[in-house]
Parts: sequence; C-alpha cells; structure tokens
Amino acid sequence: MTEPERDETEAVVSEPDLVSDDDMGIGIHGETHEEIQRIEIQADPTYEPDDEAAAATAGGEAAAATAGGEAATAADVEEENPTKKKTRKTTSDVWNHFTRGPTQPNGSYYATCNYCSHKYLQGQQRGTSSMRNHIDKKCKKIPRNKPEALQKLLQAKSGERDALVPWTFDQMKCRKSLAKMVIAHEYPFNCVNHHFFREFLCELQPSFKVPSRNTLRQDCIKIYEEEHVNLYELFGQVSCRFSFTSDLWSNKGRDRGFMAITCHYIDEGWVLRKRILTFVPLPSPHTGRHIASAIYEKWCLWNLDKRVFCLVLDNASSNDACISELLYSTPMKDDLPVEGKIFHQRCCCHILNLIVQDGLGAVHKEIDWIREAMKWIKHSQGRIEKFKLACSQGNVAYKKPQWDVPTRWNSTYLMLELALELKPAFVRYAALDKKFPKTLSDSQWGILNELVKHLKVFYEATLKLSGTKYPTLNLFFSEFCEVYLSIKRMSSNEYPFIVNMGTQMHGKFDKYWCMGNSLLAIACVLDPRCKLDVVQYYMEEMCPDECDNFISNLRDCMSDLYNEYVQANAEVQGHSDQNQPSMSKRKKTDGASSMTSDRKAGLKDYLKGKKGTTGPKTELEEYLDADRDDASLDDDFDILGWWKLKAPRFPILAQLTRDILAVPISTVASESAFSTSGRVLSQVRSSLSDESIEALLCAQDWLRVSIAETGKIIGTPLWNIEEEDVNEEGQ
Repeated sequence: MTEPERDETEAVVSEPDLVSDDDMGIGIHGETHEEIQRIEIQADPTYEPDDEAAAATAGGEAAAATAGGEAATAADVEEENPTKKKTRKTTSDVWNHFTRGPTQPNGSYYATCNYCSHKYLQGQQRGTSSMRNHIDKKCKKIPRNKPEALQKLLQAKSGERDALVPWTFDQMKCRKSLAKMVIAHEYPFNCVNHHFFREFLCELQPSFKVPSRNTLRQDCIKIYEEEHVNLYELFGQVSCRFSFTSDLWSNKGRDRGFMAITCHYIDEGWVLRKRILTFVPLPSPHTGRHIASAIYEKWCLWNLDKRVFCLVLDNASSNDACISELLYSTPMKDDLPVEGKIFHQRCCCHILNLIVQDGLGAVHKEIDWIREAMKWIKHSQGRIEKFKLACSQGNVAYKKPQWDVPTRWNSTYLMLELALELKPAFVRYAALDKKFPKTLSDSQWGILNELVKHLKVFYEATLKLSGTKYPTLNLFFSEFCEVYLSIKRMSSNEYPFIVNMGTQMHGKFDKYWCMGNSLLAIACVLDPRCKLDVVQYYMEEMCPDECDNFISNLRDCMSDLYNEYVQANAEVQGHSDQNQPSMSKRKKTDGASSMTSDRKAGLKDYLKGKKGTTGPKTELEEYLDADRDDASLDDDFDILGWWKLKAPRFPILAQLTRDILAVPISTVASESAFSTSGRVLSQVRSSLSDESIEALLCAQDWLRVSIAETGKIIGTPLWNIEEEDVNEEGQ
C-alpha cells in the first residue's frame, strides 16, 4: 500500500460515525453488497435476465420454498422485495377529484384529474398544493358550484308568475349583472364593500363570491368594451349618414374640461336613434383647432369620417374656428354633401336664449325683485309658513317658491309665470312680514304680465325644438319665423318697454338669420304638410322683396343635393340610373339654337302655365307637384312613419330625407350627458380615472337604449310590483 492510500484509509477509520451502510457493503435489511446490486438491476424496467441466470434464480427460489414450506412470514416477503413500502392512506379532500395511479419502484406515482386527465407526479416528499391549485383555478372542466345532476333547481320565468324553468347558478353571469347595475344606476364601485349590501347578496345566493371594487371596475370597463364593439358593428350595418352634436363641460374638481359627442341617425326601420359616442377630457386651451382635432379623431376611430352629414354646435367663436378647421384642414370636405355648404348648424335653443336675454334687459328691475322675493321666502321655515298663510288668505293654492338660473331664460319665464299666479299671496305676505322688500306696484305687475305673454311664444318654440325623441329640423323654419313675427308685433305694443325689447331682439334675430343656410328650409319642404307653400308664405310675410330669389335659390340647392344622391346611388349599384333624370341646369347651345329659342319664347311662356309637362319627372319633382298632406301643423304628425310608407315610391328622395331629418336642431342631447357626468363625477368621486368616466357614461347610455329598444322586463313585471305596493298600502 502506498503512502497516500494509507493516509486515506486512516482518515476513514478515524471518523467511524461518517461510515454508511453502503460503504460497509450491508443494506438496511442486512443484505450484502451483491444482493443489493442484484435487486437494483432487477428493478430496472429494461433488465432482461439470461437463461442461465433465470434458471439459477428459479432453482434457488424453489429450494427456498421447499425448505420453508407454508411457514413463510411477512418478514420473508419483505426480504424478497426490499423496495416495497406500506402505502400511506390519503386523507386530503383533494383526492375526491383525482385518481391515484400505480406506485413506481422508486415510490413515486401519478395523480390523474378526474375531469381533464391532467397528471401530477406525487411521492413521499410531494404535497397536494399543486393538485388543489389545479382544482381551484386551472381546471376548466370541473363543474363549479353546480347542483347535482339528479336535483335541478327551479325558478319563476321572467314576466310570468306560474311558469317554472330549470336554473343553474353562474358566477360570471352574476358579476356581469352586478356591473350593469352599477353602470346604469350610477352606484359607486365601493358599494361591494358595504356591509349590508354584502349581507343582502349572501342571503340571495350564498354561493356568489362578491368581487372587490377593483374587480368590479374591470367588469364595468369590459362591458363598455363589449358594447363598443356591438355599436361599431351596428354602424357598419346601417346605410345612412350621421349627424353629430358636441359640447364642452368643465368640472370643479378637475383641471381640464370634457367634450361629449353625440351621434344621431335614422335606422332602416325609420326610427330616430341617438348614441353618446365619447366623453373624453379636452385639455386647455379650448381652441378651434384642438376641438376639431378631437372630433375628427373620434370620427375616424368609429369609421364615420366619410359618412358625416351635419355637425351642430353652439354659437361660441371657438366652434366657428372648429368648423373651418374641419372643412379646410382635413380631407373630409370631399365626402360632405354639396361640398360642406350645409355641414354646420347652430343650436337654435342657444340662439333663442341670446335673443331673449337681450330683450329681458329692459325689465331687469322687476325680474330682480321677483328673484329676491322668491329667495327671501324660501330662506327659512318660518317665512314659508307665513307664505302658506298668505296663500290661504289670498285664495290661491300654495306652490313652492323657485327662482331662475339667469343664464337660462326659460327658467326666468317659469319663475315669472309662477310669480303672476302667486301675486295675491305676495301682496298678503308683505302685510305679514314687515321686513319683506317693498312689493311691486300694479303697473309693474302689468308689465310682467305683458312680458310673459310675449315670452310664451319663445318658450313653446324652445320646448318643441329641444326634443330628442322626434325629428326637429323640419319644425325649425316655421317656429323661427313665428318668433320673428312675434318680435315684429312688439314694435306696435302700447308698452314702451315692450317696443324697446322688440327692437333689441330684432337686431339679434337678423344676425343669426343671415348665418342660417338652406338646410332649414329644405327640411321644411320635405315635411309633406308644408312643402314650398309654407316656405313661400313666411317669406312673403317676413321679407316679400326677397321671396322669389329665396325660393329660386332653395330649388337650386335642393336640386344639387338630390343629384348627388342620385349619382351616389348609381355608383353603389354599379351602373347609371337612367330612370332618374338629372335636375341640373341645361348648358347653353350654339347661336342657331339660341335664335330658335328666342323665336319660341312665347310658346314656352304658354306651356309654363299648363299643368302638364313633357318628359319623365324626377322623384323630387313628383313630390313637389303632389298635394300637401291634410294633417294640421299643430297636430302630432308622424313624419317618419309617412316617409316610411312613401319610401318605395321615392327611394332616393327618401334616403335624402332620412339623412336630413336625423339632424338635431339643438345640442340638448350632448348637454344631457353633462347632467349625468355631474352625478357620476361628484365631489366624493372626483378621483375616477378618465377611462372609468368614459366607460361609465357611454355604457350607461348604450345599456339604457338597448333596454328601451328591446322592451325586455327582468324579474317581476312593473304592473305586478305596483299591485303589490297597493296591496301593502291597503293593509
């Protein structure tokens, strides 16, 4: 033995505690080194013994069996299979979802999922955490929270009391309904953290896992994205142009304003539709270029930039600059009808507001007294009680005092109307409250009475033109002309202040009348109750010297607009529509033809007086030559229903009318979004992100519209709820 070998042996012997059984050649059951090698070789699945070894092994085993006989014990079996150990009993409930496979020689085994057949390697050193995670989160085929197959749950069918249908609980469906409820009813996201709300949900369905407020927010945004896709596909299916309204809104809790864009169109069933397209932040400055850029960007996002018909804005100077930017800084002008001549419309309600505000300056003292008197009475409960006593003494019904918003004249009209109704009560109250401001004189009350009579025309026109559920463009021309005639009559009034007020209103009216375009009159002509007769009547009343020129220009504009639709329809069909003759003006011919025309001038004049015409008529000519509808202008006339019936007779003209009647004449639709935003983005919820604000506002509008259109009633019908409430009150 060499010197290094001797040193190594000494090192091993000097530390006997570190010597293992394998080093000594003895197994844990007393096997020798050769027996252990033989057992490991046989455990190898690729091991195939030769004939001699197999015979020797068989002979040895036979001899051992003969020697031992039937006295072999369990200990002898363990000596023959030293690697086999006692199987441990499984106690985890996760084994209800897994099947244990055969044990491998090394002690490991596979656990197979009963639903998706996924396998997990298990052993003595492996727990069941991965298997439990698979059952709780990963397995997609496990029936979660479902009742037994043999025991089905029943629920009442929606809208019917006696009908029962099978029902199964769906966690995701319940979460989606919860998100829709939060969107539609403007609940805060943290409502899911309210104790009694969670208790209420637990009582309804114990299996429902209430999501966190962050999860609820993500569900709301997901609903917005789904509805966005549905609306985008819907726009692609309708064959019409779209009109838009837009307005700006600022919130005290934000350092920037917001812009709302509303879309208006008439669908294939001739039903007027409106949708809020977007509600996005608009950083300062709110210049025309920034507004135009934001609007055009959203049009492109919705793929509507080539299908725009009209844009309605208020009378701010920045909006005029916005229109110029859209027409001359974007490529959309070529896609607009008649090169954008009827693209811009001004909000008529804003125009009427400006006209009336100029006139109200002549009676500001009387209006200020009424406003302060209303505030004085409503200041305390004691004054209200005194005013109730004054009403009873004056034999007038008590009504709650209210004052106006100075920037909105229609609220001023309502305040004055209420004050005139409560005039006896004001007189009596002045005697009960010595500190009450000095009441108005009889002459001042007479001034207010005369003022209300003249403002009634403006108020009724505003109400009629601010509707969003029916076409309003066809009503504007006649209503606006009636306002002008009312202003004109003020000049001959007996009260000087009324004359002064009419003079101021007249100047403002002329300013915006000149800014108008022919679309307002065209919409009036397309009303079968009006046609050209009503337009001609009002023009002769307002400015008789310009009537003929106005009617001539109106016909030319209608012809150009109609011809564009004829050409567009022919391009869509892939061929020229020979049955639709053009209304464009004839070009001049050579001198000989001109001389012939001069010689037959008398004949032409004679033929003009005849009703009959030569050659086929266009749809527009046929419509104008037909008799007007007998319906009264004051009745509720369904103009969309009329054109729906006449569409087969005037297909191209009906398509033009469909785009024109969809134009709103006010920005009320966009302004209504601001009232919702004021509730959604309140002072206690001012930390909402811009993404959440847009998702909540737009999704709320889309969900409410879908409910209104489908008419679907969820749960107990409303009439049944009312019956139950009545029964409870009777008890």
